[in-house]
Amino acid sequence: MDLETKVNALSKQISKMIQTGFWPGFVVGMYPSQFAYRPIKVDFNCWRKVREVNLYYHIPFCKWKCPYCTFFMTVHYDDEVAARYIDKVNEQFNFINSYFEEPMVVKSICFGGGTPNSIPVDLYEKIFDTLRKANVIFHEDLEPSMEVSPEILDEPYIKRLAEIGIKRLSLGVQSLDKDLRKSINRKENLNIYDIVDILRKYNLNINFDVMYGLEGQTAESFMDTLKELVKLAPETFSLYPLAGSKTSMFKKKDSLMTTKERYQLFDVFYDYLTSNGYECESHVKFKKKNQHSTHQQKIYEYQGTPTLGLGCAARSYNEHVHYTTEYTKNSLTARKYIDEYIEKDYKDLQFCGFEMNEDENKRRTVIYAFFMGKLDPKIYFDKYGTDVWQDFHVELNALLQNDLIVIKDNEIYLTRKGRKYTDLVGFIFWSEGVASMYAPI
Repeated sequence: MDLETKVNALSKQISKMIQTGFWPGFVVGMYPSQFAYRPIKVDFNCWRKVREVNLYYHIPFCKWKCPYCTFFMTVHYDDEVAARYIDKVNEQFNFINSYFEEPMVVKSICFGGGTPNSIPVDLYEKIFDTLRKANVIFHEDLEPSMEVSPEILDEPYIKRLAEIGIKRLSLGVQSLDKDLRKSINRKENLNIYDIVDILRKYNLNINFDVMYGLEGQTAESFMDTLKELVKLAPETFSLYPLAGSKTSMFKKKDSLMTTKERYQLFDVFYDYLTSNGYECESHVKFKKKNQHSTHQQKIYEYQGTPTLGLGCAARSYNEHVHYTTEYTKNSLTARKYIDEYIEKDYKDLQFCGFEMNEDENKRRTVIYAFFMGKLDPKIYFDKYGTDVWQDFHVELNALLQNDLIVIKDNEIYLTRKGRKYTDLVGFIFWSEGVASMYAPI
């Protein structure tokens, strides 16, 4: 089959996926997908020549289980377990840091989970003390960020986070609708206004996480929440469609939005936010105009900065290998893996991952570029010494035929339509090997 025949065939396939409302899941922010991970023996010498890194800390503890959640977490813990866990996280950091030939330069720090603010705040002081004692170099633009649950956030906790060095909090609001909040096991009355006042008092940047597609949620109730939150003028919004519905605790699957309805809702909130002082940074991220990026870690990854994942189930990425400790998405058995992480030497744990090669790294570069809306062929050439149009002739031309990308000044931009279907765009760049292990949402 010649190239143009392949282009036309893929173009028709993309068109059909759009018409049917196909959504492959969140595929652009984590290539290769976790579905491609297999048991692996990690050679930690892969960090020896690394200088600059992103740090991601996974805090797998929550006060309650949300029905939509498929992340690695547990509600079965206490402060003593949390303290032992953080001690192990710091031990893991020192172990990996010992492989670095030069002082580590930390470009970004993110705390995710789980619910990071479900553990004593002083444990984060221990983390930053560990970094300082290791003589790491903090990048001048470093903005340590943390995901938090606003229901259990108060001024003393916020004050300590600011003193420790946290600069951005991502608040998991999800919805302000009382009935919907009750159905997702969240506090019905959320006084988000007082919380925002406290955050502003301590000069913290704010991101709101809001979900759509939840059981019983309508487009109208979602927009009511969004409009109310816009009044609070956060620096950024993260708007996520429901994922993992097959493994969630929702029972009435017929009351969930269809993928077509969710794509339609994207157009509604895109228009609303862009007409109210925000710009689309990615298909799930909106930021105030002239505001600092809401996902700096992803930008650094696109530019080639590896990410060191710290904690049980935290993923690490570099050009040689992607890996994590063995884990489960079953919250009932997660504690078993956490206990093993705490009790064993880090190097003796079981790992799963994916060994990278040049082709997979090229695909990851393209996918991450489109996650942020623009692929620069010059950056690609400087990195790999090849022409992205030759390497991905079929994929790029099929996207052009479907009006998902446009060429401006020799750079390749997602169109507005491309923004809406970003996950689909990323999906077509998957290698055959990764795609063969794909398990659809």
